[in-house]
Amino acid sequence: MEKNHMNNPIIIFAVALLLLLINSYAPEDVTILGYEVKPVDFFGDVRTDDFYDDEYEDNENFDEEYDSTALQNDSAFLNSPTKYYTASVFNFNFITNFIVAELDKLTYSENPASNNRLSGNIEQLNNFFNALKKADKQQVRVAHYGDSTLEGDLISSDLRDLFQKKFGGTGVGIVPITSHDTRFRETTDLSFSDDWETASVYTRNKQRLPVGISGHVFVNGNGSWVEMKTNNRYKTVRKFNTVKLFYSHAKTGAKVKYSINGKPTVTKTLKKGNDLHVLEINCPNSKSVKFIFPGAKSAYYYGVSLESNTGVYIDNFALRGNSGVDLKKISSESLSAFYKKLNYKLVILEFGLNILSGRKTNFSRYERDMVKVIKKMKTAMPNASFILVSVHDKCIKKGSKFITDPAVPKLVQAQKNIAKKTKIAFWNLYEAMGGKNSMVKWVNSNPPKAFKDYTHFNDIGAKQEAKLIFNDLMEKYK
Repeated sequence: MEKNHMNNPIIIFAVALLLLLINSYAPEDVTILGYEVKPVDFFGDVRTDDFYDDEYEDNENFDEEYDSTALQNDSAFLNSPTKYYTASVFNFNFITNFIVAELDKLTYSENPASNNRLSGNIEQLNNFFNALKKADKQQVRVAHYGDSTLEGDLISSDLRDLFQKKFGGTGVGIVPITSHDTRFRETTDLSFSDDWETASVYTRNKQRLPVGISGHVFVNGNGSWVEMKTNNRYKTVRKFNTVKLFYSHAKTGAKVKYSINGKPTVTKTLKKGNDLHVLEINCPNSKSVKFIFPGAKSAYYYGVSLESNTGVYIDNFALRGNSGVDLKKISSESLSAFYKKLNYKLVILEFGLNILSGRKTNFSRYERDMVKVIKKMKTAMPNASFILVSVHDKCIKKGSKFITDPAVPKLVQAQKNIAKKTKIAFWNLYEAMGGKNSMVKWVNSNPPKAFKDYTHFNDIGAKQEAKLIFNDLMEKYK
């Protein structure tokens, strides 16, 4: 009888070892029968670390096509709540918010050291700085655009808190009608019916619906509703005195019902026509608002602002998986219409993670496209100041350690070029957080400031970034 060698452990081990050795030398981005081969460096733990230092330096002329609708690189860790929100599973919201607020006081009482990283055309920030001097008499509005690192009102919430504590303001600003980030939204408890239709600059918009300032547009079903409630984590946004509903293309006789703080509903008739309109509700010291929309597709809706008459308001516009280039899909007419209603004094653009893909080290096309985006926005918002925030450090694993993705410094340089060509200010977040390999320090700090994907900040890191940029801005403020 022939002996069966298939169960021989030595043979099995030898075959497995051979496959691992072969895989160690497999090139990246190879697929076999539809499955991507992921190289494993079998000798990673015995190589010297400098073996990897210059690995990707020979790809200077690579300029691949990019499609932001397919880029979801920066969303992976933002689909679950940060560590402080475990108690929300049991709906202990009051207790959770109290604990979070107290942890904030203990953990963040110190101000981070600042070597000012603002450069470029800093003089054009004077429009914003001059507005801050009058914040006790008027609104100072800021539009904060970014990829999903801003989802959940991350970074914006802490930056808003710092500005409002110094310059005043009561309310969170614009909140979307629907959102992916309801489970971990920092400042507002958002709930809505499941019959809303949504189009955005980063999803397919087959009907070519006009998107608003946030890059989104929302269309109601018959009886659709949305409710927004404040929470206790940030003192300055626990209440609001005014609610504004933004809409356009309202049908003749279209109505909306609303309730403030759970009180009896009030019915209002919307203004018909294609122009951008605002339904404004005066409601001092309020904590919640609910809208009900009778009649399907009664209008195009763009969001609700919770605010007051004076102080600073930072509108969080997170575009999941986006490189920033898709902002070109917001029409000049829409940008101008919202600018006339909101009078933005500062626009912050914070993108980059989603253009870091594979071995891409040539960002000339991205540079050209972002220059066009910013020039378009500057034309539509002529008196607003602009800041382009660089990509932050992002690490990849090479051998036994994590190192800065070699493309990061090249992208930072491309973003400097964008700021120079568009004559706006540039804030170097990469350098502010420590430069090369700084993400490793943020991940390993106590408490950690970033997730172990070595790509995304957690809520502690978001707070740190907000303090860094706030301190640098205040150093320039006169």
